[in-house]
Amino acid sequence: MPWIEKYRPQTLGDLIVSDETLTQLSKWVEAWKEGAPAKTTLILHGKPGMGKTSCAYAIANYAGWNVVEMNASDQRNRDSVRRVALMASLYSDITSFASPGNVTRKLILVDEADNMFESRSAETGGDSGGTAELARVVRETRNPIIITMNDFYEFRRRGQNREIADNAMVIDFSPYKRKNTNDYKQFRLKLMKRIRYILDSEMVSLPQSLINEVMDRDSMDLRSIINDLESFCGGSGGKTHDFDFSYRDETESPFNIMISTFKSSTYDDVLDALMSKEDEFSTEDYLMWIDKNLPEEAKEFEDLANAFDLISLSDVFIGRVLKKQHYAFKRYSEEIAAGVSTRIGKRNQSFVKYQFPSYISAMSRMKGTRSSRKSIAAKLGRLTHSSTSTAMDYMWFFSYISRKDRKGYASLADKLVISEKEEDVLKKAGSSQSS
Repeated sequence: MPWIEKYRPQTLGDLIVSDETLTQLSKWVEAWKEGAPAKTTLILHGKPGMGKTSCAYAIANYAGWNVVEMNASDQRNRDSVRRVALMASLYSDITSFASPGNVTRKLILVDEADNMFESRSAETGGDSGGTAELARVVRETRNPIIITMNDFYEFRRRGQNREIADNAMVIDFSPYKRKNTNDYKQFRLKLMKRIRYILDSEMVSLPQSLINEVMDRDSMDLRSIINDLESFCGGSGGKTHDFDFSYRDETESPFNIMISTFKSSTYDDVLDALMSKEDEFSTEDYLMWIDKNLPEEAKEFEDLANAFDLISLSDVFIGRVLKKQHYAFKRYSEEIAAGVSTRIGKRNQSFVKYQFPSYISAMSRMKGTRSSRKSIAAKLGRLTHSSTSTAMDYMWFFSYISRKDRKGYASLADKLVISEKEEDVLKKAGSSQSS
């Protein structure tokens, strides 16, 4: 059994979190033991690998609760959420009816909730009615609910998720914000204690300098830290072997991923590179990088056609991810695309300067503008008691004020705390309207 599973936290005391977070978790659990807290739902958010799901199971084990889980691979539309989470939230275990004074709680765990999205059309995928039903579950639950996610702020801005967030205790599961703080020192001490416990249990020994290097390289990612240590030790049995840290630096860059994809001698080498790619480098990004650079690697028309056929097959599985929300298909997509060089009979043996996909470049340039446009529209919407979309439609009017009534606009800008980027968006809105 992998160490990450074998040594999964069993109680609150096993969690590698700050004292403040541990206090918040303990108070929430104790409030449920006494009846029900004001905030019946707990939202844990942070990057992957920090132990959010493990925390939920540790809480359940500590409190003696059974777990009802809905994860990202489930279909989570209105009917499925109602069938699983709502029924579990309203009723306790059947055994509790025999002893009313000893109610057995159920913990409803909604994992990776920021992957839920709404769509009115079954053809385009989406969890129709899922978030609305989850909001109802949060309102009416008689049992504790834990919701985990990576990006809380993105989740909160969508649909009825604001209601969910407002009715929940929200905890940022990042163990620390910056180094040289008490939280950082606590994290290191607790993590080192846990590592020593694991190594002693497995009867292996590692030099402190190497453990420190693993901790520094993997930062807050507990899953990666434990997995790397296990890889170094070769699993249980006390046998250790050399471990090369350099593979991360060689493969984390998209440019190096392309080198592995097109130049590696074996298919397994490409898969190894993909396993260590950056979290931000998605499967969709990988396909776009191949699409952009494939014509430079395959010079023969037949090779190019065969390679693009393979990429199109890979893209089919991405479509199934979007339509069915079955995220395991992403791995299938990567494994198919990783074999693209096998479709190229006559490879380009010369140096290829890989190009950044134009679509990603355009999206990166527009991201700041889109963010500023949304933020200024939200501010104007609150000021005028209208929706964000309505404020966007009439943004040209505020641009007109900025040109015709500078004093009035200055007062408005001061009241709304308009940034320079938001002001640029307003001016461009006026320019596009006049043109």
